[in-house]
Amino acid sequence: MGDGIRRFPLTIDEQTVTVGTANELALALDVLQGQHDREALEQLAPHLSKIIGNAAGFMLVMRSLSQADQLFLIHAIGRDLVEIMQDARHLRDELAVMALEDVEAELIRTLGGDGLRHLVLTGEELAEVLEWVYGQCDALMLELLGGETIRRLCRHACDLNAILYNLDHELQAQLLEQIGWPFVINLVRDGRDLAGLVRALPPANSERLLQHFSSKQLVELVGNKRDWAYLCQRLEPEEAAFLFGMLNIQSNGG
Repeated sequence: MGDGIRRFPLTIDEQTVTVGTANELALALDVLQGQHDREALEQLAPHLSKIIGNAAGFMLVMRSLSQADQLFLIHAIGRDLVEIMQDARHLRDELAVMALEDVEAELIRTLGGDGLRHLVLTGEELAEVLEWVYGQCDALMLELLGGETIRRLCRHACDLNAILYNLDHELQAQLLEQIGWPFVINLVRDGRDLAGLVRALPPANSERLLQHFSSKQLVELVGNKRDWAYLCQRLEPEEAAFLFGMLNIQSNGG
């Protein structure tokens, strides 16, 4: 075609076309209407990474496939998926349009720990990705990243807060154990940090967090009337009662 794109032959029912881009592959799959999708993917398997090219191409082709063929495509691309996905933003966008846990899990497993660490560079990015995963995929992602990486991503309490907001309570507890309470406590630099973490956690875990501070440390940490008000506005009644008990004051006593 004179455009410098390398194309590869695809033969279905004795009809041969050439495919060199994600647009051309998606068009071919649409013409086949699902009847020969797997056959097409199998023929092109050695060249799929080159044809798809980038995250936009991957998303385009995925939309043309059934669940089983989506899984096949991910497996066929394999290690090249990291370079195709490019960064955490594209991974987030891809997960946002996936509605099937099995497909998300295959995507995450194929990227693997090294691939995820290559794509996800900040706590904010991890939180955004976790927002769009289903079922056990969030646990899988945290397991593959590992505690050391998650600690590196959580440079500030707000990073950890954002991650916790996108986890269920059971997984929140597992994450806190994974990264360690000493690390969590070290992130808390002032009353605003403490308020954010307490707000993100259910009462049982909030109480475990507060127990790591003495009443004197809490008074020094929060520091002023404005931040005390900010903290108290974000407490559940059970959490407020626990905190006031630690401080040995009545809940209506300010």
